[in-house]
Amino acid sequence: MILGWRAKIGQIRPATAIEGAEEWRSVAPTGVAFADARTIVPKVDSDGLKVMMSQVVEASRQLASSKVDLIVQCGAPGTFLEGPAADKRIKDAIFAETAVPAITMQESAVEALKAVGAKTVAIGTIYTDEVNEALAGYMEELGFKVAALEGLQMTDPYEASLHNADSAYKLGRSVYKKSGNADAILISCGTYRTFETLPYLEMDTGADVISSNQSTLWHALRTLGLKDVIPNLGRLWTAA
Repeated sequence: MILGWRAKIGQIRPATAIEGAEEWRSVAPTGVAFADARTIVPKVDSDGLKVMMSQVVEASRQLASSKVDLIVQCGAPGTFLEGPAADKRIKDAIFAETAVPAITMQESAVEALKAVGAKTVAIGTIYTDEVNEALAGYMEELGFKVAALEGLQMTDPYEASLHNADSAYKLGRSVYKKSGNADAILISCGTYRTFETLPYLEMDTGADVISSNQSTLWHALRTLGLKDVIPNLGRLWTAA
């Protein structure tokens, strides 16, 4: 049987990391396959992320050559640093170049938060305070209340690869406690592993938990009309 007989999803990810792509492959629904393209991220700051985004259209051309059904721009800061309009701009640029529909990682997190009905959000990230300020501004512009925000101050894009999923669990509990019972926890970074601990973070806090890789996979499948429910990846999968 041909790989990707139900859907083939192209993912554009930082070259420093395999974690996000492997999380997706570890839970891939039957008949869904992934094609990868990579971008260089010199540093997780404004200048380094602009370098990353300058490579996205070329990466999308590579993915289009493998006849993918959808292209996913991974690397949430690549769009949220420029505000909500950037998601549509990069999707339009990808489609204009390839004629393949596209979604972004940051857009996916927003759609997931909407799906679970979140109004107030506790956000944990790997990013610096400077990058986090842009994320908070992006979220508030879309109508969310950021009740707490905590970052691990990473600028080396490889550093997140050195953290196990329990790191995201601890960060999520910490920022939720500071938030005063936010509706949802958002863990932002596509390299930061979360899948093993998502159900436990939801169980131990009572909040819905959204992570970059979880929400983007969910949004990709739903965009393609696939209704699979993946066990143990949080309440999001049964919310919509």
